Amino acid sequence: MRRNKKRVKKHSRFVSSSMGIASLIVSVFIMLMIFFAMNSRCSRISREIGQKERELRALEQELTRAKTAWDETKVTRKLDQALTRFGLQMDVPREDQLVRMSPSGKPVPGQLSVARLRGTAAGAKMAQAVAVRKVSSPSTRRKPVKNGRRR
Repeated sequence: MRRNKKRVKKHSRFVSSSMGIASLIVSVFIMLMIFFAMNSRCSRISREIGQKERELRALEQELTRAKTAWDETKVTRKLDQALTRFGLQMDVPREDQLVRMSPSGKPVPGQLSVARLRGTAAGAKMAQAVAVRKVSSPSTRRKPVKNGRRR
């Protein structure tokens, strides 16, 4: 039996051309789907970035407010008000109460306070000569309480 070669060629030409168009349409459809998926993902990420930037600005403002409040509490007038409110009387420390530290983290030798703490006879004699009057620790002195309430 003889085959009809013309018919086979026509049929194969039709199939190959329609398959090319179909594959082109399918590939365009797939590319559009990928584009829309990536676009929605980018939109979501940009919204999250905007939200995080707003949170960052709010936290920076809160930090600024906290720093300002802390700096206000360190003002001398505010410290004096707090000391009077709690009934504390604080003075400048005496020379024998100061301990100066070296960069290595050890006390610098030859200080009155270090000699006094070590209990050496020379250190005790020097500390007595410097300390003319004996004063209790500033942190333990309190103002007397009036009517059972501290002001």
